[in-house]
Amino acid sequence: MPSMLVPFLVAAGASLVLGVGGAFAALREPGLALKPLWAVLAFVGVGGAALVPHAPEQLYWFLGAAIPTVSFSAAAGSWEPEVVRALFPLGALVAWGRIYLHRNRQRSGHRA
Repeated sequence: MPSMLVPFLVAAGASLVLGVGGAFAALREPGLALKPLWAVLAFVGVGGAALVPHAPEQLYWFLGAAIPTVSFSAAAGSWEPEVVRALFPLGALVAWGRIYLHRNRQRSGHRA
């Protein structure tokens, strides 16, 4: 198994879990203002890596922003991925941070 494949897939899975978890947490947080905005922001990724499954020994690094944080491109008429992309889940981290602040403010008696 190529050395970069497993860490890349772990990072892609973590990015996806943080994004989906952040979106659900934002939507379920009682009293949080602008819930839909925070839920969509949880899926925004910034910068990342791309892997070609036919040559998994090399990662391609890139800078940019995209929704969703994990995606793939397939050949025409096929579901087999040609390129798999995983971005750093910056939007999810910001959404989780906002939820954390909201909960702390509620505990201390302040309104968010």
